[in-house]
Amino acid sequence: MIKELINFTESLDEEFKNLGSLPKEGLHILIGFTENGSSGFSLDLTNFKYEQFSKKQREDPSEFLGHCKLLHQNAWCIDTNKCFDLPTKAIHTCSPFAVGFKKEHLEGGTKFKENEGKKKQIYERFGDYFNKAFALFEDEEEKEKFVLFRHLFTHDHFSKILAQIELEQADIRQHLEEKNEQFKSEFKECKDKGQKETLKEKIVQTEQELLKVKSLEDSSYIIFYFDVPLEFYKSVHKKYLDDKLFNTDKYNTALDDDGLIYGTNNFMNGFNSNMPFLIHQTASFDISGRISNVEAKLLNDLKNIFPNKTLPNPLPIFIYKDEMLQDKVIGIFRQSGFKYGYKEIIQKLVEDNEDDISNYYLLFWQNTIDGIVFRDFDFVSRFEYKFKEPFIIQNLFDIKEKGGKGNKHYPIIRNIFDFEQQVLKQLIQSKYLRVDYFGDLNKDDYAKMDKTFSSYAKYRKAVYDFVYKSQRSSIDENIFYEMTFNSILDDVKNFSEYGIKEKLNIWYSLHKYFNPKQKINMVNKLKEYQDFVASIIADESLTDITDEKFAFAAGQVIEYILSKSKSADNSYNLLEPYLQQSKCVEFKKAIANDFGRYKHENFSKNFEKVAAFVLSYETDANLKHLLPQILSGVFAKNQLFSSKPLN
Repeated sequence: MIKELINFTESLDEEFKNLGSLPKEGLHILIGFTENGSSGFSLDLTNFKYEQFSKKQREDPSEFLGHCKLLHQNAWCIDTNKCFDLPTKAIHTCSPFAVGFKKEHLEGGTKFKENEGKKKQIYERFGDYFNKAFALFEDEEEKEKFVLFRHLFTHDHFSKILAQIELEQADIRQHLEEKNEQFKSEFKECKDKGQKETLKEKIVQTEQELLKVKSLEDSSYIIFYFDVPLEFYKSVHKKYLDDKLFNTDKYNTALDDDGLIYGTNNFMNGFNSNMPFLIHQTASFDISGRISNVEAKLLNDLKNIFPNKTLPNPLPIFIYKDEMLQDKVIGIFRQSGFKYGYKEIIQKLVEDNEDDISNYYLLFWQNTIDGIVFRDFDFVSRFEYKFKEPFIIQNLFDIKEKGGKGNKHYPIIRNIFDFEQQVLKQLIQSKYLRVDYFGDLNKDDYAKMDKTFSSYAKYRKAVYDFVYKSQRSSIDENIFYEMTFNSILDDVKNFSEYGIKEKLNIWYSLHKYFNPKQKINMVNKLKEYQDFVASIIADESLTDITDEKFAFAAGQVIEYILSKSKSADNSYNLLEPYLQQSKCVEFKKAIANDFGRYKHENFSKNFEKVAAFVLSYETDANLKHLLPQILSGVFAKNQLFSSKPLN
């Protein structure tokens, strides 16, 4: 896994790695300097540059903020456990040229108040921070050049800069707020539609300008940068990374002639030196997860790319020999403006390749409050996009098109993504018609859908593997049955006739696909059930009587009886007493009781004949196993209705 991720990241150019990244939200301050020969630097505390950034801004970050982004990317800690401000972890830069922290740590902030009388405040910790940051320099002479930047913080001169910035921004803020109130007042009184649109745009523009000077929140970053070339930042940051990119320096090798250091992998908690069961017991070396500092840097680059949303999720990572396909994946995603998902990318790849896509790893990750988490990583030897023979869902239960104009016609299913959309999602999706394959299980999204939620919780990974990794064995006949009829039973409870018929159409049409060995065509079976009921009505001699045919006939009888109900909701909750029965005797008793309840109504001769057969039939079968046939009888075209009432 690690090797493939390293190879993948190595194939990305530096421009792509940085696409989609943004400056930290907050205030960015660049401190200039003048060089005074042998005496070193003199800080320019009069003409410093600053700008505030908010993700709510419509326009792209300015050139200045773009430069600041590159600086802090080459000054930031890998994670707060590896910052220079332990154990408090308030200063998140790790460079002698930058100091970044959140406003909450300054006087008046929430963290400052929490620390009072308990911990050293950030003002008292800058000395320790710079001691560690200056250790990244090669020699003492180099350190001396930048002592004044350190003094800016150790002597609390930076607070004066922040105070000056706040005064300047407060004046601008007041002017913009007054201007905005005026625009809003004019908008309220204006009657002309065109002028109102102009005023509306002015209000939006003013509010955008206000974002650049708004009062900093406690969660906002304040980052000071020393104005030296980016290469200076990169040079010292590399030294920090060479050490901290490894899980620990305890197992690091000495720097070799090629500039490589080997240590324990820190990427995605890969370190296993304290897990004996993950270590090669017969290997001659003591650590199984060593990687080089170059490889560790690439893995860190990848970790930083994920939040930029410039990679499709899930992400296909082709093995090294198929790097041309990998380049195509990135190219397709990039050309789409980073909008295509895995489906669209695979479809594009298939257009250019007659053969199925093969030999790649599929990675699914999520960006959580704890950082990037890998939810799934698996090898796909062959991705089967197109089916050899297309599938057609037949409208066996006469569902109408929306608007009631004719029967519904299902689109032909030619590929796996059509199958996912038209079949599998229908069986496990939430009330919002969504399926989250790896998120936290949220029961609220499945209100009044208890059985569907059960299927979703049990089989969402199986559906993902079936669709996205071509693991066709992950869903068998039993799983397909459970997902289908769990969903149908929820539809019964929620009075969704359309939903029930939709799932029955799916089950009958695709049952053979999930059970190819039995060679049973359930579409033909449904016709057999209907022909059997027709034979009863026609007083024909009955042959090949089965429990399944009895159950279908019983469903027809139940639907006919329930049609006599004058209940205001006319709902299918009246079905539930039947569906809960497992013994034939109790099942027939429920039919007889409902028949007795409506005996004052008119009943057709067709009903009389089929009801007589049903009430005289005996079986020891568990009727819950005949649920498909009972429901099919209820929702198929009913043959018991007749214009001739029973006398």
